[in-house]
Amino acid sequence: MSDLTAAPNGLPGLPAGEPMPVGISPFKASARRFARNHLAVVSCFVLAFIVLACYFGPFLFPFSSEDADFENISAPVDLFSAHPFGTDDLGRDLLLRVLDGGKVSLALGFFGALVSVMISVIYGATAGYVGGWLDDLMMRAVDILLSLPFILLAILIKVILQDSGLHLGPIPLDSPNISLFIAVAFTLWLTPAVIARGQAVSLRSREFVEAARAGGMNPWQIITQHIAPNSVNVVIVYSSLLVLEAIVTESVLSYLGIGVAPPFASWGSLIDEGAARIETDVRLLLLPGGFLAAVLFCLNYITDGLRDAFDPNER
Repeated sequence: MSDLTAAPNGLPGLPAGEPMPVGISPFKASARRFARNHLAVVSCFVLAFIVLACYFGPFLFPFSSEDADFENISAPVDLFSAHPFGTDDLGRDLLLRVLDGGKVSLALGFFGALVSVMISVIYGATAGYVGGWLDDLMMRAVDILLSLPFILLAILIKVILQDSGLHLGPIPLDSPNISLFIAVAFTLWLTPAVIARGQAVSLRSREFVEAARAGGMNPWQIITQHIAPNSVNVVIVYSSLLVLEAIVTESVLSYLGIGVAPPFASWGSLIDEGAARIETDVRLLLLPGGFLAAVLFCLNYITDGLRDAFDPNER
């Protein structure tokens, strides 16, 4: 027998007709396909560079983003000066403010997407496995929420939490930044929950689930140990798109003035400030807008690469 097995229909991770070594895992095969997508790989490096710049770049400056240099107010771009991209009308370094704002936007985007994936997988797996009236009830609730514009839903949740005075243990849910995080995460889990539910419906009659049921595992154990982990593989491609949506949602809310609360800043709040001064200093808009656009483009290309890698039928 040969050591290689042909893949005439194009197995995940390999182009159609290319032989695949026996025993290679589907994940490794998908990783190989992703590595062949040069645009997606370059986007990963660019995104990693931006993330590292936002989190470690501020340590290279001898001052903070809120320190004012009164001798260099509204300084122009000078790459060889202490303020390479100039300062704003209060003497604050523009590049440093954008890097600090990026930490907030990126953290909210990635952690918001992570929380949304966790909620959606558990919710969708429970609805799909249990089925019956509970499935109908849970998915009709999702349909109702999906019928609302997601920005309107995010604004509604944030306003309700901010005026509620609620606390979850030591966590103040009425804090502007906490309520913003909850609003963003809550608006993103709906579509992945529908995807996870469809996967759970297809898994609940599989042999390993039947074996777990026969072995005495209760429904919750089956959902958390078998259904949910196997549903993550389907949601993982969509999760990169969730990061993009989380950053956009936060930026829109901050642009509307109900996002990140001072003294914190985000790309959205900086874009809001820049838009108000676009006639006098366009740099205040272009610099945070450029960083945001670069991250969104990178995430878009990475999402396309993941979809092609994990679902070759999309090619």
